[in-house]
Amino acid sequence: MNFNDKRQPVPEHDNYYMNATHPVEVELKLALPRQQAAAFVKLMARRRVPPVQQALLTRYFDTPDFALSAQGIALRVRRVGRRWLQTLKTEGERSGGLSRRAEYEVAISGRTPDWSRFPAEAQAWVPEALRAQLAPVFETDFQRTSWQLVGEHGTAIEVALDVGEVRSGAQCQPICEIELELKSGQPDALFALALDWGPQLDYLPLDSSKAERGVRLAHQQSLAPVNAGPLALKPGLSVEDGFAAVCQDCLSQFQANLPGVLDSDDIEYVHQARVALRRLRAALRVFRRVCAVPEDLLAELRALAAALGPARDWDVLCSETLQPIAAHYPDAAGWQQGLAALEAQRAEMRASMRVTLQQAHPGAWLLACQRWLLQRGWRLNAAGRAAAEAQRFVQLSPLDKWARRALQKGQRRVVRGARVFGKLNTLQRHRLRIAIKRQRYAAEFFQSLFAGRKYGRYLAALRTAQDSLGRARDAQVACGLLTPSLVDAGPMALFACGWLTAQQTMAIPGESAGHVQALLKAKFADKA
Repeated sequence: MNFNDKRQPVPEHDNYYMNATHPVEVELKLALPRQQAAAFVKLMARRRVPPVQQALLTRYFDTPDFALSAQGIALRVRRVGRRWLQTLKTEGERSGGLSRRAEYEVAISGRTPDWSRFPAEAQAWVPEALRAQLAPVFETDFQRTSWQLVGEHGTAIEVALDVGEVRSGAQCQPICEIELELKSGQPDALFALALDWGPQLDYLPLDSSKAERGVRLAHQQSLAPVNAGPLALKPGLSVEDGFAAVCQDCLSQFQANLPGVLDSDDIEYVHQARVALRRLRAALRVFRRVCAVPEDLLAELRALAAALGPARDWDVLCSETLQPIAAHYPDAAGWQQGLAALEAQRAEMRASMRVTLQQAHPGAWLLACQRWLLQRGWRLNAAGRAAAEAQRFVQLSPLDKWARRALQKGQRRVVRGARVFGKLNTLQRHRLRIAIKRQRYAAEFFQSLFAGRKYGRYLAALRTAQDSLGRARDAQVACGLLTPSLVDAGPMALFACGWLTAQQTMAIPGESAGHVQALLKAKFADKA
């Protein structure tokens, strides 16, 4: 995307982003490491567009019980130089850093909201009974450096770098983020511009607004790992809409856990980020014949999954697998000495994972995936079909009927392995576990389309069988990690490996066999 000098006239908002009642703010938000703020300014200097710098102090208003934020509404009063502006923003669509939401902004004469200045449609969002309860709840104080870029085909984008902090009482959190606000043109221009920076910056897509972070700070709420939640798919959806919704859900889970993977020692972040990528790979496999994914995105997905894998294996070994064995080891001091060596190796693996992830620029990959989804990129080619035929199929075929056939196909693969489970070797059982896991993820994706107790029992059977086979796999991986060639953990490593080998030989196979056999009887509502 080529952007020219700021002095060219900036077009008005397209009708696509304006309606008869209010403007719609369309922006892409990126979290940037504080140490890269200066590098970003230098990067923008190459465009020879003069920056504008402003010191912005903003107070956010809400009721004592945060009734506005609970509805996704943000009300703020901002000092810009000698002027005061009040803004009301509503809840909108957000994914992958891109947001669309209604925004009302007007000038006022003081530092408290003046409702008479808002248009009627803005006032309708906040009843008069709530207005009387409003008071400042937190504030942001940051330096904004902005550039006005004008590009081809009437595209205009405001790029802003905000560096400062959000404060609530004695609590504060840093702010360092890039905002790309679309003034005119199509949203794809935002992605194109941000992806140009991908190789040089370690940004991450950011869905939470400053207001949301302020609310969390006021409530003294810290971020936590994000599990996969229920996905609401309506039967009337087309296959391509279902595919986009499933992929968005997986990408959102990965994005939400990625900051914790890079900055926190909570092992659950790595676990949930890895689950998110596994869910995404399962989704791409389920839809592979109707929505083909570009090879470059697939290759980066595999690289990210590979970066997380070893760190998660060491987390499982040190935090889960070894714990029940410790009580049976006769030398407590020797156990702790060996465990310390393992923990040191675990820390090295985590550090290596973070370096690998940063080098892979996962933020840019997330943006590229979001851009591809918004463009409906699969319409260009889908598993060898003619483009026109593929488009008609994914656009018109109902998701619920297609999902039923996809689940039936996956279930047949699981049943084939379950019937001969007793004859399978270790590698074949591992492959069966992967097939069960993929079927579980697919069944979870489509759960809202097939409500009922039978479907719930089917999902429970898949989860139980996967967990049982997973324990066997964890024991096998643990024995590999405990070899002296990887780390010298002393006699405790040999003891733990022997214990796990005995489990693999005696206890786990019998337990798994029963759970796998249950899959032969478990069925979802598979009749149309």
